[in-house]
Amino acid sequence: MSNPSKPFRSHALAGSLLLLLGVLIIGVGWVVPSRFKSVPFGVVREAGQSGESLSERGRDLLLDGNFGAARLVAEASQELGEAKASLLLSQVSMELEANPQLARWGAWDPFLEAALKDIPLDSYSSEPGVLGILLAKPCRSSVANLLGNSKNPLVKDLLATGEFTTYRRLFPVSSTSGRPLEVTLLGLGLLAQGDHFTDSLRSELRGLILDAKATGSIGSLEDFYLDSLSLMRAFDWGQLKEAFAKLESADALKRLRFLLHRKSGQKALVFAMSLNAPELGDLFSYLEDFGDLGFERLQSALGTGVEGYELALREQLPIEDEALEDSGSVVSKIQVALSPFSLRNPQLSLGIKYSSFFIGSFVALWGVSLFGRFYRETVSPALAFTQRFFGATASVLIFAVLSEPYLSASGSFEGYNFSFVMPVLTQVAGEIQIVETTSTTSMQPATLLSIAFFFLLQALVFLICMLKVREIEKRELDPLVKLKLMENEENLFDSGLYVGIAGTCIALVMQVINLVDHNLLAAYSSNLFGILCVAIVKIRLVRPYKTKLIMASEEQIVSLSQKS
Repeated sequence: MSNPSKPFRSHALAGSLLLLLGVLIIGVGWVVPSRFKSVPFGVVREAGQSGESLSERGRDLLLDGNFGAARLVAEASQELGEAKASLLLSQVSMELEANPQLARWGAWDPFLEAALKDIPLDSYSSEPGVLGILLAKPCRSSVANLLGNSKNPLVKDLLATGEFTTYRRLFPVSSTSGRPLEVTLLGLGLLAQGDHFTDSLRSELRGLILDAKATGSIGSLEDFYLDSLSLMRAFDWGQLKEAFAKLESADALKRLRFLLHRKSGQKALVFAMSLNAPELGDLFSYLEDFGDLGFERLQSALGTGVEGYELALREQLPIEDEALEDSGSVVSKIQVALSPFSLRNPQLSLGIKYSSFFIGSFVALWGVSLFGRFYRETVSPALAFTQRFFGATASVLIFAVLSEPYLSASGSFEGYNFSFVMPVLTQVAGEIQIVETTSTTSMQPATLLSIAFFFLLQALVFLICMLKVREIEKRELDPLVKLKLMENEENLFDSGLYVGIAGTCIALVMQVINLVDHNLLAAYSSNLFGILCVAIVKIRLVRPYKTKLIMASEEQIVSLSQKS
C-alpha cells in the first residue's frame, strides 16, 4: 500500500531546496555593489585610491610655482582629512615666507612683474585677492600704462569699454566711482595679455564687446564684469588664472560665482572641485540636480582621490553614504571586496545584480508553488510558468526599490538653480543678491516605477485569466460543464479589481508613514489599472466565451429533447 504522505514530503523537500537556492541567488545580487540610480561609495573609493590624491595635485601646483593655488588645494585637503595635507601646507608656507611678494600675488607673472616691480607692498590696498593688488592708485596706474601699450586686440577692446556710459550698475572709469570697473578691466586685461582665457571664453567675451559697441546693449557684458570682479576679490592672481583657465563660457563664470557665494565658508573646497573637474559644466550640472547634498557627496568623493571625484561627475548620479559601506557587517565586507570588479565592469555588474534578482525570484516562486501541490488544482505548465515569470519580474521591481537608496527619493533633492538678481553696485565690496528656486520635473522616476509596477501586476492578472479561459476551453467536457467552470472562476476574473484596490491602499499607507514620497498619481494608478483589467477580462474574454458556451448548450439541449 502506497504512503500518501510520500508525494507531499518529496514536494516539500524539493520546494525547500528551490526556495533556499532562490534566496541565495537573490542574496548574491543584493551584495553586488552596483546601482541603477546611484553610485556605491565603495566603487568611488576604489576609483579614488587608484589615482592621485588631492594633496598630490596640490604638490604639482607647488612645484609649478603657483603657491596661491597650492595653498587653497592644501587647505581643501586638510579639510578632507588627508594625511599629507599638513606637510603640503607647511611647504607652501615656507615658500611664501621666503618671498613676501609672491605671498601677495600667489604666483609669479611676467606682466605683473613688469608693471609692479617698483611699487612696494605697503602701497597695495588692504582688500583681499587680486582686488587688493590692483585697487591702489599706483598699482592701477602702472598696470594701465603697461596694458595701454599692448597690441593684443582683446586687451584694447576691454580698455575701450571703460568709458561706455550705458552701464546700469557700474560707472565709467573716468568717473569718481569708476574704480570697480577699472580694476575689473585691468584684471581681465592681464588675463588676456597672459593668454589665460580658454578659446571659447575669449571668443564669447569679444562677441559681447562687439555687440555692446554696435547696439549699445551692455547688460550681458556688465554681468560678465561683475562676476569677474567677484572672483578677483575671492582669489589671488595665482588662483584667478587657474580658475579662468577652466571657464568655457560666461555662464560658467556666473555659476562659479554663485557657488563661491553659496559656499563662502568653503572657498578652498569650491576651488579644488572646480580645478579638478574634467569639465566645469559637469560640476554645475551635478549641483543643479542634487544641490547641497550633492556638494557634500562630492566632497566625500574628492576625499577618496581625484579619480573617485571624476567618476562621480562622469556618472552624474547621487553617491551613497560611506556609512553604508563601512558598517563592518559581512555584507559590507563582501561589497568592498567586489568593488574593484564593479568599477572595471559597471554594466556587467549591474546585469549580474538584476539577473540574480530575477533568477532567484523565479526559483524561489517555483519552490513555493511545490508546497501546495497536495491540495491545489493542477494547472497547465504554461500557466505555471507565466505566473512565476511575471512574479519574478514584479519581484525585480520590488528589490530594485529596496536596494536603490536614491530611487524613490529622486525628486527630493533641492538642486541649485543658479539664478541671480543683480542690485546696483555702489562700492567694491557690494555683493550680488542670489535667488534660488527648486527645480522640479513633471514626473519623477520613482512615480514611473510605481506605475510600471502596478501595470505589471495587472498584466499578470490578465494573462492568468486568459490562460484559465484557454485551459477550460481545451478540456474535453460538455458545454454545460464548461459554463459551470467559468462561473466558478468569477472570483478569479474579478481579482484585478482586488489587486488594484489593495495596491492603492498599501501605497497610501506607505505614504502616510513616510516610507515613500507622497504621490497620489502613483497610488491611484493601481486602482485605475485594476478597473481597466477587469473590464477587459469580463468584456473581451469571459462574456464572448460564455455566449459561445450558452449557444452550444442550447443546441445540445434541443438535440436531446428531439431524441426523447
